[in-house]
Amino acid sequence: MNGYALWLLTRRNLKIFLKDRANVFFSLLAPLIVLALYVLFLGRIQEDGLLAALEGMGIQGGGDQIAAFSDSWMLAGCMSCACITVPLCACGIMIQDKARGITQDLFISPVARWVTPAAYFCSVVAAGLAIGAIVLAVCFVWLAASGMWLLSLPDVLGCIGALILSVISSSTLLVFVVSFFRSQGAFTALNVILGTVVGFLIGAYMPITYFPDAVQKFTYFIPGSYTAGLFRNFMMRGALEEIAQLSPAFAEGLRSEFSLTFDFFGAEVGIAAMFVVLAAVAAVFAGLNVLAAVLRKKA
Repeated sequence: MNGYALWLLTRRNLKIFLKDRANVFFSLLAPLIVLALYVLFLGRIQEDGLLAALEGMGIQGGGDQIAAFSDSWMLAGCMSCACITVPLCACGIMIQDKARGITQDLFISPVARWVTPAAYFCSVVAAGLAIGAIVLAVCFVWLAASGMWLLSLPDVLGCIGALILSVISSSTLLVFVVSFFRSQGAFTALNVILGTVVGFLIGAYMPITYFPDAVQKFTYFIPGSYTAGLFRNFMMRGALEEIAQLSPAFAEGLRSEFSLTFDFFGAEVGIAAMFVVLAAVAAVFAGLNVLAAVLRKKA
């Protein structure tokens, strides 16, 4: 009975989220901002700057490779933002139910008390994966349609794995944070603030290496930075390999400058370490969610 109730509540929460078109739109606002800034301003500036640097090394050509690199960097930023903002907006169902007293009604229903919070979490993850998969498919279509497809099968599978782990990680963290909110106004403020700054903090608008040293160190403690790092590694690897054929030194410089790896206080953080960090964040906040639920039950 509890399993069936979990399925029904999860489906109910997901349907409410998906039917609210404004909420779905705002969940994608940060990725859309990244895309708009790139198309209107940042893309041309970035490509011109990289081409000028390549020509300064005495290497002619490379326009297609640089364009593929820049497009992949932008799309990685879009995906990274979506893995955070979509689960955050999906958490709004928790606040709506609290404000309307629905949560209390669910708690006194003839099902186990853990079913309700578990259903909220499952619906947040499901929303993040569903919309994230659509955004990822759009990114793949963009690269293929523009002639910039340089991804291998392992890169595609890596992007899918990064999406799944990133959504689960951000969902456990956000569900824990949002569980302490009681009013719609407070949640809206969180949504607006996080949706505005997340692109900067994870380096979606500009590489983290462009930030002051103190800000760079701060971003190392933001899980979304490792989500962005994973997507960059998988989406940009093919373009980097093409650039390496022109100049291995230039390609290595791009790898460092555009944060494909992190220098975490002297220790290099690669792909494997990024997966470990996100898995650890998911495990820690999953435990905190369970602990918070137990403490609320006792209270």
